[in-house]
Amino acid sequence: MSVIFLTDIFVQCSSTALDHNLPNDSCLFLQVYSEDKITKIGPLVRTSESSWKADRNVEVPTSVPSCKILVLLKHPGKLEEDTQLGFTEFITDHLLSLCMAQIGEVVQAIGDTGNGPPLELRSSCVLIPAEDPPPITTFADDQIRQAILGTGETHSEAILTDFPDIAYEKSLLLHDDDPEKPEILVGVAHLFKVRYAQVQNDMDLDKAITVFNDAVALTPDGHPDQGARLLHLAGLLLWRCQHHPSSSDFDRAIFAFESSIMITGEHNAGPLNVIGDRYLSRFMHTRDVADIDKAIVAYDSVVRLAPEDHPDKARGLHSLGISLQNRFESTGELVDIDRAISVQNDAIRLAPTGDDEKPGWLSNLGYWISCRFERTGEPADIDMAISAHNEAACLTPEGHAEKPRRLNNLAIALMDRFERRGEFVDIDRAISAQNDAVRLTPVGDDEKPGWLSNLGCSILYRFERTGKPADIDRAISAHNEAVRLTPEGHVEKPRRLCNLGNSLLRHFEYTAELVDIDKAISAHRDAVCLLPEGHKDMPSCLSSLGASLMVRFELTAELADIDQAISAHIDAVRLVPEGHPANFGTLSNLGNALARRFDRVGELSDIERAIAAHKDALRLIPDGHTAKPRCLSNLGSSFAARFNHTGDLSDIDNAISTHNDAVRLIPEGHPEKPGWLSNLGISLSRRFRRSGEFIDIDKAISAHNDAIRLTPDVHSQKSMRLSNLGNSLKRRFERSEELVDIDKAISAYNEAVDLTPEGHSLKPSLLDNSGNSLMYRFEITRNRADLDMAISQFRLSARSSTGPPSIRLNAALKWARLALEDGDLTSLQGYEIALILLPRIAWLGQTISTRHKELVSIGGIANEAAAAAIKFGKNETALEWLEQGRSVVWGQLLNLRSPVDELHDADPKLADDIVHISKALERASTRDDSPMLSDQRLSTEEAAQHHRQLAKDWDTLVEKARTITGFEDFLQPKKFAKLTKAARSGPVIVINVDKSRCDALIVMADLDEVIHVPLDGISYNQVQGMQYSLNILLSSAGVRIRDTRQARMTSTMPDNFGFEGILSRLWTHIAKPVLDTLAFSVSDITDPPRIWWCATGPLTFLPIHAAGLYNTHDAGSKLSDFVASSYTPTLTALLEPPFTMQQPFQGLLGVSQPCTPGLSRLPNAEKELAQIEQLDSSLHVHSLLGELATTESVLKGMEQHSWIHLACHAVQDTSEPTQSAFCLQNGMLTLSKIITKSFPHADFAFLSACQTATGDEKLSEEAVHLAAGMLAAGYKSVIATMWSIMDDDAPLVAAEVYFHLVCGPQPDSTRAAHALHHAVRHLREKLEESGKPSFLSWVPFIHVGM
Repeated sequence: MSVIFLTDIFVQCSSTALDHNLPNDSCLFLQVYSEDKITKIGPLVRTSESSWKADRNVEVPTSVPSCKILVLLKHPGKLEEDTQLGFTEFITDHLLSLCMAQIGEVVQAIGDTGNGPPLELRSSCVLIPAEDPPPITTFADDQIRQAILGTGETHSEAILTDFPDIAYEKSLLLHDDDPEKPEILVGVAHLFKVRYAQVQNDMDLDKAITVFNDAVALTPDGHPDQGARLLHLAGLLLWRCQHHPSSSDFDRAIFAFESSIMITGEHNAGPLNVIGDRYLSRFMHTRDVADIDKAIVAYDSVVRLAPEDHPDKARGLHSLGISLQNRFESTGELVDIDRAISVQNDAIRLAPTGDDEKPGWLSNLGYWISCRFERTGEPADIDMAISAHNEAACLTPEGHAEKPRRLNNLAIALMDRFERRGEFVDIDRAISAQNDAVRLTPVGDDEKPGWLSNLGCSILYRFERTGKPADIDRAISAHNEAVRLTPEGHVEKPRRLCNLGNSLLRHFEYTAELVDIDKAISAHRDAVCLLPEGHKDMPSCLSSLGASLMVRFELTAELADIDQAISAHIDAVRLVPEGHPANFGTLSNLGNALARRFDRVGELSDIERAIAAHKDALRLIPDGHTAKPRCLSNLGSSFAARFNHTGDLSDIDNAISTHNDAVRLIPEGHPEKPGWLSNLGISLSRRFRRSGEFIDIDKAISAHNDAIRLTPDVHSQKSMRLSNLGNSLKRRFERSEELVDIDKAISAYNEAVDLTPEGHSLKPSLLDNSGNSLMYRFEITRNRADLDMAISQFRLSARSSTGPPSIRLNAALKWARLALEDGDLTSLQGYEIALILLPRIAWLGQTISTRHKELVSIGGIANEAAAAAIKFGKNETALEWLEQGRSVVWGQLLNLRSPVDELHDADPKLADDIVHISKALERASTRDDSPMLSDQRLSTEEAAQHHRQLAKDWDTLVEKARTITGFEDFLQPKKFAKLTKAARSGPVIVINVDKSRCDALIVMADLDEVIHVPLDGISYNQVQGMQYSLNILLSSAGVRIRDTRQARMTSTMPDNFGFEGILSRLWTHIAKPVLDTLAFSVSDITDPPRIWWCATGPLTFLPIHAAGLYNTHDAGSKLSDFVASSYTPTLTALLEPPFTMQQPFQGLLGVSQPCTPGLSRLPNAEKELAQIEQLDSSLHVHSLLGELATTESVLKGMEQHSWIHLACHAVQDTSEPTQSAFCLQNGMLTLSKIITKSFPHADFAFLSACQTATGDEKLSEEAVHLAAGMLAAGYKSVIATMWSIMDDDAPLVAAEVYFHLVCGPQPDSTRAAHALHHAVRHLREKLEESGKPSFLSWVPFIHVGM
């Protein structure tokens, strides 16, 4: 009889059902019906997500009409009946035809029963003809047969040849009903196993498993060897798992083990325990969850199969619990820890009394319950954990090696409960248990450093609650000993260093000993450096480092410290999973650091982020947690800080509410209570300033008094709390005028000053507060001693080497003003310090926008200081101060661009470093600090910190340069001797307008002193009034429109009379006194002498160049009869840069925008440019018209050309001055973009646009307009407009200007002032002839620069 063999059988999901829903742990079997015989094959080997392979062949005798195959599903470890997934039937004649046609592959669909996905069966078919001789009887002589059956001698040489393969081929041809076939197959499998052991060919092990699987399948139920063969098969499968991990092999091995035990009725959990132990051990090294999954399956089998009273039951439960707990630590699935606790309780219940392992199991149970408590916060859990640990410790005899560990575990659980409930009996018990652990551990034991570190943490925690000095000393001692005993490279070294740093930090906060904070930071840095990436302790160590850096920042005010603190806290928050309960501490610390930086830098985004972090922290803290009051107080302080900045009353109300909650929740005697009372008092006092409700200030004073009463004298915060009390008493005095309040305030301030060491960053603030209170009392009592003491306190504050620059600057101004009123020359020292500090307020480490905001808040310090210097006859000093304290931002930009050629000769590397940092600072200064999405905040934070570090590096490099002989004045404010060179082409008149006096300071190139012209006929208020009148005139005429180059004028004759009044006063009180002093006469030459005006205050917005009497035609009645006027924002802008070579003319870039998208048409803009193109070929005009005039093309053209002419709309942005811009085809060419560029050929710019020299009234001393921006970008000469010009006038003025510029042998920008002088006169005469109002048309054109 011939037989058809179906080989390489695969069951797979059909192409329409690849995404099946079969469980991952399911096993598939085949059940074959052929010749009234049923054969079960399996479990099948899973080869992919949707494919399974049979490890046996199916025999179909040609004598039967068909063969039916069922596909069955079984879950490992479950005893219920198999689930039928489907079936198929092979027709024998069809198989024969395929064999005869040599079509080897058979594919048949499997009938769907609805219990699973659609399946199909694939296999190869082979026909074995009947005439082949029967295998065993023909080949198996006695020697071979005996070798296979294991009764004869098999030589190793035979096994190493093809003997096993021959035996296998012969065994396949035996009939399945041959009673010897299973035993023969076992022998063949043994041959392959032996050969695999010697040759290590994986195919031999695969064949051994396949053959043994056939042997098991053919072994009838009830056969005495059935159980042993299943056990042997399981061993082979596990052997293969060790070399080639396979979930299918593992599952089949477990199934075989369980089946063996069920068949034999004998419980032998040894192999299953070995399997579990092996995978658990490997998991501990690899952390591969697949390993722990296998361990759990193995231990589950042990527990399920072991009888209740069998010793393996309890041990299996314990092993299962350990595995579940390990998986919980890896995956965080609560179901695992719940089940771990449940099975561990069962294990302990089953363990007999006196069992040596029971204390260890109880200790494990306590630890696992504590783990669940950390996740869920369930109060009952921590009680159960303590109970388990306590029983474990009690059951462990003295002298047992594990006694210290179990005591330590008990202490940890007690500390957890103390953190939640705050009952001191818990922390005292914990410390007692840890002391016992340390005492019971011999010197040299590896565990001793750990017990010492834990003891130190608990004692520190108690100190933080009680404030007892002995505790903090004991904590530091324990941590020092722990670190000393921990060898280098030990995995716990970082954690113990971090704990030591925390103790030193707390000691510093209590005693203010500077050495402690440096040691704390050093320990924390060492801890972070020693930790590997991804270590679970990294967040807490980073957070501790951030906390210590923040505390040092509060001492030294070094921005680098607070920046590094914030970075550390951000990293800590990032490393903890979002929403994790342990994250509240890192979030709260981050919020504190951001709030501290906000106090110093004033960036609103910092306090917004601080509040968000504190809110997130509070959401994670359960009610009753001991940390909740601290987090509430931190949030309240951030609300209060934002209120100070925005004035939003809801913020101060929220601050008081949260502070009240914090104080209410904190128990009496808690060492942090004074701080939170002080914070409450601060917020109440701030609300009083707005509300005037005396109940608020009374409560504030009461809270401050309580805070001081509870604060030990040696506490580092005592001085700050005294100062806060003084502030509240001073505020109540301001309303009540009760002298007793100001007396108490002065007393509190003086005590605070005495308690604060020199060099502390708070000292300047405390001195300033003391000075303020003394001045209040002086105003009431007129006691000269109070005034003298106030001046002394302000002087000490101003001269401090540390502390916020803003505090010291304000103190310097108070000192200067009080001394000035007294006629004391030392007032100039105060002003000098204020001006030195000015660049620290508008610091290079801030964006240009932020610097401008800081300068707005300061006001005209330079004008005030110059007026004082003039009063004392120090005119040259006045001039130097005006140069130093005005156009601060432009000055910083010019410093960054200063050539370093001479320095390069002295120190090439230093010069290169300065150039590198300069360029980086320019880029950073124009970064955008607008609100960011959450995922962009980190990069924004990094950019801001990088900017501040660049500024610090710049300061360091500049200071280093000044140590080189000959470079002592490198980038220092310029002295008068250098400034006189600004007048090389004509006198420069600096007009100082201050509330105390107005003066003109004339600089002449050939004079070594300033010519002083008192302007007694005019005052600050009068100049401000003229500015106001001019604004009214311009607004009514429609030329203050934001971005319009007017097509027509709406002014009237009354407007002309208004103009005449303004221009006549400018003539009478400013221009004429200057001309008279210079002895200028009416010019009778074509190009009159030149003069430069450098105005200050509100005068910067008035047209000095047009000053004159316009109700007469008499010669000598107008400024333009004498001179051609130009403007300059500073004297420095007129200085000739060193090492500059005359650049050849590179042509003119002409930009015309007659139809800018979204703006009104400028029909004459194109005409204006066409006239210039036709004027002279020597201009080499390159035109960008209409759509060609994009921001990119214009910037590129500016880099390539010497001159630029812009005929377009422009915008003066008063809210954000650096966003003032030229309106081009595709957007705005902003001032911020222009000043970041350096144009190598830049020489002359004609800004035929609107309001290009208007400026910002809030920044009168900063010249924040487009014309000044062009100077900063390198253009030496600029024609601009003070307000919107007429579209008809622009071409006429432009043509006249360029006619004069090209009248020489080549284009000459030094003639620009004279060219404009002639062009404006021509326009004025033309308008007067036509009878049109003329002032609005010709006055706005001005020349700026050389």
